[in-house]
Amino acid sequence: MNREKAFAALADISGEYISEALCYSPAAASGPSERNVYLKKKRIISFALAAVLMLSLGIATYATYNAISTPEAAEKVAREQIAQWRELGLLNPEVDFEGEADKIVEIEEERGGSAWYGRLFPHSFDVRWYFGERKYGCNLNIDTLGGKIMYIDLFADADEDAVPTGEIELTVGPDGEKKTFYYYENYGDLLPADQTVDGFCSALSAYWGYGGYRLADKGDPVYTYSYAAFFADVDGSTRMSDILWDMSGNHFLAVYFDGDPEQAPVYIDLMQYPGFVGMDVGIRHAVG
Repeated sequence: MNREKAFAALADISGEYISEALCYSPAAASGPSERNVYLKKKRIISFALAAVLMLSLGIATYATYNAISTPEAAEKVAREQIAQWRELGLLNPEVDFEGEADKIVEIEEERGGSAWYGRLFPHSFDVRWYFGERKYGCNLNIDTLGGKIMYIDLFADADEDAVPTGEIELTVGPDGEKKTFYYYENYGDLLPADQTVDGFCSALSAYWGYGGYRLADKGDPVYTYSYAAFFADVDGSTRMSDILWDMSGNHFLAVYFDGDPEQAPVYIDLMQYPGFVGMDVGIRHAVG
């Protein structure tokens, strides 16, 4: 598979699966006096009320966290979230991943550097379907607390009857064999063909629970002269597949979401590779 050759040089990333179960058990107070008995009953009632309040306000969050404390649970939630992205129109209805994930890596919470404008990356599981005879491959980060996809790197191989739009000759294998690879514009394998920037970003905003979005504009740190060369003419009505994407991988469409506590850009990118196309969406791009 072309995708396997393209990623063969990537260093293997190891991850240690950690599963913790935390519990709190208050020590029981005891005492002979009636006052102590009364205070003990009052304390029990307070604990009971607090427990009810916690359950009513946060049971979904705690349940989600507990559900994503293992790699197996992370894969299950990842599939559920992919299905939700399909329903929202963020992915082509055919996008799916056959078989078990190739690798699941736990990533601790960390603060990104200047390329991410200091964004906080939450504790997550990186779930990967990369290799084998699959049309689709990806790696995606599932936030263990919120249960949402925070970043997805998705690939789709071109069909055998697809018409190439370009070609490149690359050296493969230890013997220096030359092989010709072809480029395709099969973005429709990733996205609905008529998906616009507004449709895509509005769906992302709803998915992440934000109140809207805006595209990067003059005055934003990310809006440089070179950025404008690719995205100055992009607006909400622009079809995603019609954008002049930067095939060098140096510039991504930057989007700000209303209500994002970090107020840092989220990046969106479509890219052609030899034999397949890719899409990056989220907060973990390699450059910003």
